[in-house]
Amino acid sequence: MNTRFKLSLLAALLLPFGIAHAQEGVSPMQPGATTGSHTGALPPPGLYFGYDVDYEWGKLRNGSGDKAGIDLEAGNTSMVASLVWSTPYKVLGARYAMGIAQPYKIAEVTINGQTDRSNGAMSTVLMPAMLSWDLGDGFHLGAGTAVVLRNGKHSYAYNAAEGRDTTTTDNLANRFYTIQPNVALTYFKDDWAFTMNNTVDFNMSNKRTQYRSGNTYYLDLTATRKIGRWTVGALGNWTKQFRDDKVNGVTVPEAVGPNGQISAAGKRAEHIMFGPMVAYDFGKFSVNSRFLTSVRSRNEPRMSFLHFGVSVPLQ
Repeated sequence: MNTRFKLSLLAALLLPFGIAHAQEGVSPMQPGATTGSHTGALPPPGLYFGYDVDYEWGKLRNGSGDKAGIDLEAGNTSMVASLVWSTPYKVLGARYAMGIAQPYKIAEVTINGQTDRSNGAMSTVLMPAMLSWDLGDGFHLGAGTAVVLRNGKHSYAYNAAEGRDTTTTDNLANRFYTIQPNVALTYFKDDWAFTMNNTVDFNMSNKRTQYRSGNTYYLDLTATRKIGRWTVGALGNWTKQFRDDKVNGVTVPEAVGPNGQISAAGKRAEHIMFGPMVAYDFGKFSVNSRFLTSVRSRNEPRMSFLHFGVSVPLQ
């Protein structure tokens, strides 16, 4: 198995988190998080460490994708460390791996000229089940489940108008669990590789705020070509929230600011993103860089993401 198999998984497991206006706090998964990697295949048995840093920036868009009724701009730096054990065991005929990822964020949000900054740990991500079947003829089918815990930095304030606690701009983690199943198909042909990864967020309720963020679907697309030690590629993402945000079981109403709509009723997020990637394999470790920019965003900031990552086999 060549190096592109060995090191591609680590980038997929670096789950950086982006700011999400359309959900209660921060999105359980950043749009395009698994782009740049071929998640249908697992690396050879061993222990792998990964670290990813990204800078993300953008301005809020309303439910039509136009400039929101308030001037909200986000500029964040996210860091994620991950550890993955690709085991020598098989489950249901598939190779089996497990892992853990811990993100940390330095956040800056400016609303109508007033800037708020915060930093701290975000919710830990457990990956107890990652499976990969070799289907032959270059095809690999991957499936797994991740669990986003409810730990990390939380910040709340009582909202008299709503009669409940709500999150503040200092909130960097979610006080609810998220289950993230995924199914990925990868195809290798000579120096080419193509992957389609499908992930769904199933969010539990935040019992403190009575808020439940709507479930969301993520489609990550990756096409790469290996040229010597270099790998270059094209990336794409479609993020679509398919359930309304709700408070006490009631759909969140439309929000309107001084300059028009802030978010539509239900606050359903959507992104369409594209960008390039480049990676270099040094042998004992590899480095990569990815850029994704949104061409369409609804009920969220229209974000761009610039990633730098390193993947290291520890044994």
